Amino acid sequence: MIATVTLNAAIDKTIICHQVKSGGITRAEEALAVAGGKGINVARTVFKLGGEVLATGLAGGSNGAIIRDLLEQEKIDYHLVELRDNSRMCLTIIEKCNQTITELYDPSPVVQPEEWENFKRFMSKLARKADLITLDGSLPSGLSDEAYGELIFLIRKANERCKVILDTSGQALQKGIKAKPFMIKPNRDEMEILIGHSLSDKEEQIKAVKTLLEEGIEVVVLSLGNKGVVFGYNRAVYQVDPLAVEVKSPVGCGDALVGGFAHRFLGAGDVIEAVKYGVASATSNLTSKTQGNVSRTQVEEFSRLIKLYQV
Repeated sequence: MIATVTLNAAIDKTIICHQVKSGGITRAEEALAVAGGKGINVARTVFKLGGEVLATGLAGGSNGAIIRDLLEQEKIDYHLVELRDNSRMCLTIIEKCNQTITELYDPSPVVQPEEWENFKRFMSKLARKADLITLDGSLPSGLSDEAYGELIFLIRKANERCKVILDTSGQALQKGIKAKPFMIKPNRDEMEILIGHSLSDKEEQIKAVKTLLEEGIEVVVLSLGNKGVVFGYNRAVYQVDPLAVEVKSPVGCGDALVGGFAHRFLGAGDVIEAVKYGVASATSNLTSKTQGNVSRTQVEEFSRLIKLYQV
């Protein structure tokens, strides 16, 4: 079983319009709302691909109730520990005239110490029966930058065989990798912060991936947006070229990559095939207006077309 962790869950609302009228009224052509936060997007991807998945995390207040209701509507299994504080709403505005995407995020809720302890107790029990757990997204207020590291150590203590994927950024990523997760998936900006310098050319990107492999991370996936993926595994580094598709929204592509990887890795146990499947899932996500809403048929087709080579 795959479990995903979203410590900063949200209602993800997408507004599609021709163009935003600054200082005036803009009428939407379409408005969509789904349960969100990176781990929930990963869970949606796994669910759409036919995998067994449980979306876990923290959620509270009226927005937390809506998040749970939206997950029930999608029939995605979940267990979200209750917070006293209200969960976020995240707004994405897509302007069709120039394909501009603007994102506005509410402040995160404040997690109380007893709420964090409740979640850790739940995770300790869940880890005993999980095969793979993904830790995804930003940390809410009230949690230290060590939170993901705590969870990785807790999961490993409960079940040494359980693989952990860490997909976060900034200090949470820097602290989290010290606990040696199985895989990380930074984008270029996140990797530059982690490494401490620019990754403007391919040689620098390959060097950064190799550095993290040497630090004990088994799989390092560097997402480069429309330039594809550079990833390292078993002391080798590979390039995956992107496929050309009609883009509706790039939001959530990294989450779809993680979900596709997790699903295929558990099914086949092959990292290289899992990365290809993850990239295929991210490509399918590009063709959808909402995060993680991939097409299984499309993903299977894309995975056969994706080119991968060692660099």
